[in-house]
Amino acid sequence: MADRTASPLFQDLHRFAVVGVNHRTCPDAIREQLFVADEELPVVLRSLRVFGVEEAMPLSTCDRVEVAGVFPNPEEARSVIAKILCAPVGLDPALLEPLLYRHVGGDAVAHLFRVAASLDSQVIGEPQILGQMRAGHRLARSLKSSGPLIDATMSAAFEAARQVRRETRIAEGPVSIAAAALAVAKDVHGALDSTKALLLGAGELGLILAEQLHDGHGTPVTVIDRIDRRAQATAKSLEAHHRPFNELSAALTEADIVISAMGEGRAVLSAEMIGSTLQKRRYHPIFLVDLSVPPDIDPAVNRIDEAFLFDLEDLERTATEGKNARRAEADRARELVDAAVARFLSDQSGRTAAPAIVRIRQHLEAMRTALHEEQPNLTAEEATRLLLKRILHAPSEHLRRLAATETLDDRTIATLVELFGLHEEQGEDE
Repeated sequence: MADRTASPLFQDLHRFAVVGVNHRTCPDAIREQLFVADEELPVVLRSLRVFGVEEAMPLSTCDRVEVAGVFPNPEEARSVIAKILCAPVGLDPALLEPLLYRHVGGDAVAHLFRVAASLDSQVIGEPQILGQMRAGHRLARSLKSSGPLIDATMSAAFEAARQVRRETRIAEGPVSIAAAALAVAKDVHGALDSTKALLLGAGELGLILAEQLHDGHGTPVTVIDRIDRRAQATAKSLEAHHRPFNELSAALTEADIVISAMGEGRAVLSAEMIGSTLQKRRYHPIFLVDLSVPPDIDPAVNRIDEAFLFDLEDLERTATEGKNARRAEADRARELVDAAVARFLSDQSGRTAAPAIVRIRQHLEAMRTALHEEQPNLTAEEATRLLLKRILHAPSEHLRRLAATETLDDRTIATLVELFGLHEEQGEDE
């Protein structure tokens, strides 16, 4: 176990890694099997400890499954995480390992900052991921799997995310799209407090819309997902109900608003299915929102009377803010996050150097005091020359030994040049 008495963050930073998959790197069919529910987390953490991972914080959402941790050897982190995630579901780790991304050191810190600020989300600016990360961090701490490096990084990442929310309008994109969907829903059904909603999947924008229906209009929400434990987790976060996937037909019949955020890359709801649903509903209107690209709902549904289908492009046209404005806000948010990462790493680096600086000062002060006690009658020039000789004795001898063994490399020389400001002196001589 590493010594955590001084500078715990930078001491372990070279072994800090984030390994996982997200909506860009891994097919949905594989990623959805890797979902880790809260009650399964202790087993995952025990497995991580078996592999020598000292600190760990898993994060599992509909769009990402990843682990941040201090690994014995970051080069083997992909292999370790592939084995741990695949074991419970019987997947071949060799199939998953090439799909895993790996960020190490400062890159791992920057990745977590971007995720917290929702810059790595499928829908940039969505607010759910910050809450999910907070919950994941709290759970890791309660299970005593977090530690000084993760705690410090997450605290700074959360503050950076808050700054992005305060200083940019990045969240207005998802909110405006959700507002557009609610406006259309009101056009179809009137007051929404007498409607029922069905959420398919758990894409970020779907969660936002379901949350606004539930919290803002008192609309009961039911969640269905192919992975039942993920449906349960989503329903819990929304204070909603959940049903197994094999009850989809019955749930559709009861729903006035259908929010589809499955993201399976193919049509989940066919025109025939919606036609049959409307017949069972005695042709009472149904409003369908397709938030996936490619679409979850067959576009032929548009030709069915009393079925009102809107996709992302339709909602974009209805939303008050355009894509260009959101893109500019996202660029500004990235600048803020990059600056926050740089400040954090610089600050922690300074803390790492501080103990060494204090020791050097104390050592030199002890040498000055000893010289004064040994030879109190020396002139200032004599004392200065003798003190300088004593200060340089040990470093000079060490450099000679390095040179004799041919281990005095260019990097060491460059460091000495920087430490003593020799570049500046050369410039003055010229």
